[in-house]
Amino acid sequence: MSNPTSEEFEIRIEFQRGVGDPTRVFRSMAGLIDAVQRLDGHLAQMIGANVRTSLVLQDVEAASLKSRLHSVVEAIPDEPLQAGEVKKLIGHFLLKGKHKVLDWCTDRKEIADRAEVKQLENDLHQLAQETDIKLLPAYAPIDTPALLADISAVNDALVPLQENDDATFPSSEGARYNPHLIVSEGVMREIVTRERLSSTGERILKVKKPDYLGTSKWGFRYGSRMIEAKVTDLVWLSRFQSNEEQVRPGDSLRVMPFEEVSYGYDNEVVHTEYEVHEVRYVIRGPSGQQADLLEP
Repeated sequence: MSNPTSEEFEIRIEFQRGVGDPTRVFRSMAGLIDAVQRLDGHLAQMIGANVRTSLVLQDVEAASLKSRLHSVVEAIPDEPLQAGEVKKLIGHFLLKGKHKVLDWCTDRKEIADRAEVKQLENDLHQLAQETDIKLLPAYAPIDTPALLADISAVNDALVPLQENDDATFPSSEGARYNPHLIVSEGVMREIVTRERLSSTGERILKVKKPDYLGTSKWGFRYGSRMIEAKVTDLVWLSRFQSNEEQVRPGDSLRVMPFEEVSYGYDNEVVHTEYEVHEVRYVIRGPSGQQADLLEP
């Protein structure tokens, strides 16, 4: 195999010395590098390449942490390609793609419009086509959930930074990370959801983690799956929290649940939401049944 080529770029975090948690800069840098690696992999899938981003730490300056990185192209598409420096063209595309995503994030305060996300996907697809490395110009679109997950990963990586810290992506084109971008999990789910189907019907759910305060979801085993569901039967919940209803380890609940399944534009399941609207009664587990038999 020929030596891999690379496209060099940097991630820099300017921070105020002697202020705040000293680990925040390193945690943020690690998160940004991980997000870059994930984004590289998803961009590379548009042209069929497998890409690995390796880290080389250049130096640590007086008021900044700088990581110099390479997007290393280790494989090329298994299809007819144009003559030329294919790996170099792919590396250049990866760099431009990262800038396109970061610039898109910088230009807005929140992600709320599917049309805007699709425009970003189209722009990335155009960049892939401009590589012109394939004899047949068949470049795959980037996966929407994967792209949104990458943006969310960048957003999460910026959380440890303080107000006076500044993360940038310095290169020939230059870009800044936007720590003020609002990435709502609910909105992200809405963007990738095409339709929802709901159902209800009596079920038996095995209790794995009850909620004693009534402010969070219960953990249940539903068949072979672990699910979380909020119990909205307030009458039964009040009895449970006042010890009028006992739920012991291994017990199950016979309930009337509400199940809503969200499907994406590829007809795959995006998310499933559960609520327990009515608790009929508690079904004692094996240990509970044995205890009942020993009682006079």
